[in-house]
Amino acid sequence: MRITDSMMSNYYIGNINKLKERIALLQRQISSGVRIEKPSDSPTGAVRVIRHNDQLSQIDTYLKNIQTGLSFLDQTTFALQSIQDEVVNVVGKLEELNNPINQQNMSLYADMIENSLRLMLDVSNSKADGKYIFGGTDQSGKPFSFSADGQTIEQNTKINGLVNVRISQSIQQRINITGLEIFGTIISTDGTLDKNSAVGSVVTQSRNIYDNLGNQYNLQVNLQKTNSNQYQLTYSIVDGGGNTVYSSPTANQLVFNSTTGALETVDGKAPSIININVPSNRINFNLDLSQLRETDTNQLLLNANQDIDIFNQLKIIINNLRNGIPPTDEQRAAVNAFNSKVVGKLSEIGNIVNQFSAIESMLTQQNLDITENNSQINGVDVAKAIIELQNQDYLLQLSQKLAATILPKSLLDYL
Repeated sequence: MRITDSMMSNYYIGNINKLKERIALLQRQISSGVRIEKPSDSPTGAVRVIRHNDQLSQIDTYLKNIQTGLSFLDQTTFALQSIQDEVVNVVGKLEELNNPINQQNMSLYADMIENSLRLMLDVSNSKADGKYIFGGTDQSGKPFSFSADGQTIEQNTKINGLVNVRISQSIQQRINITGLEIFGTIISTDGTLDKNSAVGSVVTQSRNIYDNLGNQYNLQVNLQKTNSNQYQLTYSIVDGGGNTVYSSPTANQLVFNSTTGALETVDGKAPSIININVPSNRINFNLDLSQLRETDTNQLLLNANQDIDIFNQLKIIINNLRNGIPPTDEQRAAVNAFNSKVVGKLSEIGNIVNQFSAIESMLTQQNLDITENNSQINGVDVAKAIIELQNQDYLLQLSQKLAATILPKSLLDYL
C-alpha cells in the first residue's frame, strides 16, 4: 500500500487535534476540579454523583434548619431567663413582706413588683427573627398588653400552636415554647366516659374559674352521648349570682376511637385546645380535651394548671398592696409555681438544644463522608493532572518539531 503525503498530513493533523483536546480537557479539569463533565464520561459515576449531590443538598437544608432553630431557641432561653430573674425578684419581695416592719412600706413594694411585671410583659412580647417568641403560630399581633383601663393584662392572640422544623428525613422538631404553656390558664378535661352508657345520657362536671381581677365564676361542662363513640360538648360560665354570662355558641362534636378509646376528632379535626374568651367579663382561658378517654366508667374531671395567669396574679397583688392588703399564702404559692414552670421549660429547651447539637454533628459527619466519596468518584488529582498536562504539552511541541522535518516541503522550499 502506498502511503501518500496527503495521508501523512491527515494522520498528523488528527493526532495533533487529539493532543490539543486532551490538553484542553486537562486544563478544564484542573480549573474546575471535576473529572466527569457529562454523563457519557462515566454513566455509573454520574449517577452516583447526582445521588450524592441530592443528599448533600438535603443535608445542607437540614443544617440550615438546625441553625435557624438554635437561634430561635437561644432567643427563647434568654427571654425565659429574663422572666425568671424578675419572678425570683418578686418571690424575694413577697417573702420580705412577711415581715410586719416591711408591711409599713407596701406602696414601695407595689412599685417594685409593678416594675418587674412591666419588664416581664415586655419580654413576653419580644421577637426573634421577626416573630413573637411566645406568639405560637398566631403572629397577627402583640400577644399581651394592658387593658384600656390599665387594670388587667389581656391576651390578644391565641398564643398557641407549635413551630416545627425538619432536621432529618424522618424527624420534625418543635423549636418554640408557646405563650399558652407559660402564661395561659388551661382547664383540662381529664378522666373517662362510659362507652356502654345509653345514647342521650349526659355527664356533667364543674369547677371554679376566675377572671383577670380575681372574681370567681363557675364553669359547667356537659358531655351528651349522641351515638356509639360520639358525644356533644357544651359549656357555660355562671357568675356568683347564678347568672349565665357565657354559653358555648355551638356544640362541639367529639368522636372517640372505638378500639383505643382515645379522642380522635373534635368537629371533624384533630383535637386542639379551645380558647374561651369573654372580654366583657375579663375571662380568658383554654379548654384542653386531649386527655379525655372513653372506657367503662364515667369519671370526668376538670383540672387547671393555674387559677389566674401570672401577669394578672401580680397585678392583683400590686393593687392589694396599694390598698394595704399583704399577699396571701396562695398568691405566694402561685408565684412560686410559675417560677418552677419556667425552670421546667428552660430544661425542656436544653433537651431540644442537645438533640439539635447531636443531629448537627451527625449531619456534618455525613456531609464530610459524602463529599469525600464524591471527590473519589468525580474529583481530580491536581498534581497528577498538572504533570500529565506538561507531558501532553511536551508531546505536542515534539510532534510539531518532527512534523517540520517529515511533512513534504512547501512551495517556498523551491523558490
